[in-house]
Amino acid sequence: MDVLAKGFVVTKFSEGKEEFELEVPPGSALLFPSEGSVMINDLKERDLKVRNLIVLDGTWSKARRMYVENPWLKLLSSHVKLEIEGASLYREVRRQPREGCLSTIESIVHAMKEMGEDTEGLDNMLDVFESMVGDQRRCKDENFGKNL
Repeated sequence: MDVLAKGFVVTKFSEGKEEFELEVPPGSALLFPSEGSVMINDLKERDLKVRNLIVLDGTWSKARRMYVENPWLKLLSSHVKLEIEGASLYREVRRQPREGCLSTIESIVHAMKEMGEDTEGLDNMLDVFESMVGDQRRCKDENFGKNL
């Protein structure tokens, strides 16, 4: 958990030139269900405070690929995961690889609620997301009807 307390800097080189430098500040954790990930509440019980939550945004397969292709993510000694029962709001638009897999926005909202910080407005984010999913479902149904 030393990296959580101290932070670190990542520098990526391409063809001998610096491509980018990224400072990962103290208190950073990765929201990703890796082999060594722990529940957010486990960190709270150890008095470790997550101040920066790194989230990989993409489909599940793309998020896994980002994790594999960016070895610095494994340097984060704090990988946190969610334990969610049930289906994603997004299930009507995209298939979940397995139960408990959520969209990025759902994951962020649930993680922030578990972290217990200022949770005001988080449900509003899910309301907007649910409305977007409804719009996508209606478009899909309309297009399906046209193709019959």
